[in-house]
Amino acid sequence: MSYTNTELIRHHLVSAFPLAEQVNNQSLYLKGDDYVTFFNGAVDSSLLKVKSPKSNHLARAVVVLTNNPVNLSSTPIVPGSVAVASDSSMGILYTENVDYAIDYNLGTVGIKTGGALSDGTSVTVWYQPFALYTEGSDYRVKADAGQMRRLSSGSIADGETVYLDYTPLYDSFNDTILENAVAEANSLVEQQVDANGQFGADRTLQAAATKYALAIVCRTSAARELSSRRGEDRTATAWLKLSEQYETAGERLLKQFRPSAKSAASPACG
Repeated sequence: MSYTNTELIRHHLVSAFPLAEQVNNQSLYLKGDDYVTFFNGAVDSSLLKVKSPKSNHLARAVVVLTNNPVNLSSTPIVPGSVAVASDSSMGILYTENVDYAIDYNLGTVGIKTGGALSDGTSVTVWYQPFALYTEGSDYRVKADAGQMRRLSSGSIADGETVYLDYTPLYDSFNDTILENAVAEANSLVEQQVDANGQFGADRTLQAAATKYALAIVCRTSAARELSSRRGEDRTATAWLKLSEQYETAGERLLKQFRPSAKSAASPACG
């Protein structure tokens, strides 16, 4: 019996799920030229950066700090590689997150309120920039599957570890995931309150089945997150909490369900 369907599920998926969060500096080992999974799901291909600290040589820049962050590099900076001093002789060495802050992804340096630096101060900064690889020349990506491979003709060495910045698309669910969730949810409702298949058009059962299907999709998303290469469980926990909320809502709807006389099938005439 069908109480809910994929169209109803997709309607809820538009706004009910976690926003994508940015992943930075995820390491990925590339051996050979086969595709390697870096995320179990789709990613935004326009925001993907594949990078490498190609050299241990530190870049040096003299900058005048202002109340707004100042650009150091046109590419991201290797975390922990920055030193800021009063001059090239390191007469005074300043402290990160006390005197200044670095946005390693944007490649900027900014003044920290309450620190030793102020607007108009000239400092010397040492940092290690990342080099960015190019899609189509150095690697290929399957954004819908979270996979990439190195190109043997490119600059990524066989066996090299690269670092990725990307945005997962958590609201990307394929038809198979939704169809399986709908089938399981419909079966669950039928087993609990509608063994004879009498109440398929009932709105309460439709809502209950939809909530159950959303709970199943959330659990699937949590499993996908835990099996990814990110190594974090914060997002998976959020998915599981959503799953519990949807399942509780489905259970509450089923408890409220009271079949009316006109909803039931008419008895057969003898």
